[in-house]
Amino acid sequence: MSAVPSEKPVLAFAHANGIPGHSYDTFLAPLESRYQLHVVDRVGHDPDYPVDAQWHSLSLELEAQLAPLGKPIVGMGHSLGSVLMYLVAQRHPEWFSALLMLDPPMMNGLHGVMMNLARWTGQMDKATPAGKSKGRLDFWPDWASVESYFGSRGMFRAFDPRCLQDYMRAGVEPWENGWRLHFRPEVEVAIFREAPTAATRMPRLKVPAAIVTGRHSPSPFLHSARRIARRHHMIHRIAEGSHMYPLEKPEETLALCEELLAQLQAKGGA
Repeated sequence: MSAVPSEKPVLAFAHANGIPGHSYDTFLAPLESRYQLHVVDRVGHDPDYPVDAQWHSLSLELEAQLAPLGKPIVGMGHSLGSVLMYLVAQRHPEWFSALLMLDPPMMNGLHGVMMNLARWTGQMDKATPAGKSKGRLDFWPDWASVESYFGSRGMFRAFDPRCLQDYMRAGVEPWENGWRLHFRPEVEVAIFREAPTAATRMPRLKVPAAIVTGRHSPSPFLHSARRIARRHHMIHRIAEGSHMYPLEKPEETLALCEELLAQLQAKGGA
């Protein structure tokens, strides 16, 4: 989406690893009455921005997408996307009126040390979901097979039915008389393997920000989020659900996000 003259501010949303941006359509749709929505489709697939250490090039890819948008923007991201928004906001705080980070994987403290140790010893496939992503099924002969697979598979079973439909429409693409994953598994694996641990050592963020942790997310997410919130003077809240809570409870999550955006407006203006 290009910058378009409008009274509505821009809200840019960046997705989680392996979850294309329009998987969040049900979650994000109510915001269209207040914002111009810019939804990132997928990062990591442009050869000009290869997956590298600390997700640096991926953040440059997001930066390039945000550059033409009307400023200031509200930045929102889930998981991977929230970290990339944070990295861009560190470089260009003047671009942002507010930043909302949904369950960022920014490991720090002891968890950061353990993540670095896993990286040094070649164990990132065990320390992150990379090992599971390596074995993802990547072809279905017909749409009925797509629906059957994702309707009964792992984390997807907890998705709101509307969000599951959004994910299937955004997450698979036609391929050789069948369907394959739109977000390529090899990219997903590479992103998990390069999960950053240096982001929390950056200077104090100059953008009003909030961070939301899923109540049933892995415990390192909660402990790390508390440290991030203290360091950067962020609001920290808990959302019901697992790490995928925006797609499990879209209305409840959106209500919390709107409440937080109102608080961030009061702090500095979104």
